[in-house]
Amino acid sequence: MRKTIFIVLIVVPVYCLLSTAYCFAAIGSISKGSGAIYFKAKTEKRWVAATTGMEINEGDRVKTGSNGRIELLLQDGSRLTVGNNTEMEITKFLLDKDRRSATIFLAWGKLRAMVAKFAGRTDMRVKTPTAVAGVKGTDFIVMNEGKANVLFGQEGSVEVKGKDKESVALAPDTMTENTQGRSPIVPVKVEPNTPLADARKQLEAVTNVDAPVEWQATGNLPVILARWNINYGHYLADSGRYKEALEVFQIAADLTDAPEIGAESRIQRGTIFSRNLTLPQDALKEYQAVLDKYPQLPQAENALFSIGMIYKDIGEKEKAREYLQKYLKQYPQGKYAATVEVLIKELDKE
Repeated sequence: MRKTIFIVLIVVPVYCLLSTAYCFAAIGSISKGSGAIYFKAKTEKRWVAATTGMEINEGDRVKTGSNGRIELLLQDGSRLTVGNNTEMEITKFLLDKDRRSATIFLAWGKLRAMVAKFAGRTDMRVKTPTAVAGVKGTDFIVMNEGKANVLFGQEGSVEVKGKDKESVALAPDTMTENTQGRSPIVPVKVEPNTPLADARKQLEAVTNVDAPVEWQATGNLPVILARWNINYGHYLADSGRYKEALEVFQIAADLTDAPEIGAESRIQRGTIFSRNLTLPQDALKEYQAVLDKYPQLPQAENALFSIGMIYKDIGEKEKAREYLQKYLKQYPQGKYAATVEVLIKELDKE
């Protein structure tokens, strides 16, 4: 009996040295937490309250409420900090002396990944429903909001891509973003004392369990970033980078349900399609969407006038007359009223 026990005690430590991943069942644990935090094991259907020290295994999920934050410490020393209103799953994690492989799925919300350096081969990915970030030893923040993703590089380099093969390299102090699974935009430098820097600062706080947070301000992050995109889209359009501007305006619309953002984004996309790219049908779709979704907002006047003008330019006179007359009826004192009256008279003569 003593001989059998002695052999087992010798074999197990050697086996652990050969493969850390198989020696320990858990791939990590909850190292810190605050506020409303929850845990769901892969084999369970119900969420339970999460507690510090709770072990994490492949397929397990964590979730936070409006004031919740969780820090996970993984086997390799990497730290994942989950911000508020977030759900995340560690889909895969493999670690041995020569190889590290992991897939982290961010269903929605905010996550900071501080990935420990590793001498062997590394294939670590953070996925959202519409983007993938490939990392080695690095530090970055990702926010998923609906179809849109915003990523800030903190340290090292991150390869970011959508559902296609095109990727961008996210360096420290830069930001990239994408929406609807499309390719990310060219990374933008985060300059001090700018709205983009303020947004990053808020994300840094909300993905740090120990940092003080202004929760109300954090709740406005999608709108703040959407407004930045509106301004950046204007800059791109003025620089002749029309396709990039179209993408940035779309990201703004997908970041938030705020009506004023949606209306302005579609107006700007319509303007680029009609004036810069000569794609009248695409422009008509954007302007019509403004009329359908935001009829009470100021942008509706612009959209109605623009539709009438496009139909006139492409030779659809009856459609042009219909929309221009509708404009005069709805906006008799509107800023385009005098022009519309002249245009209708011209159409009547033809």
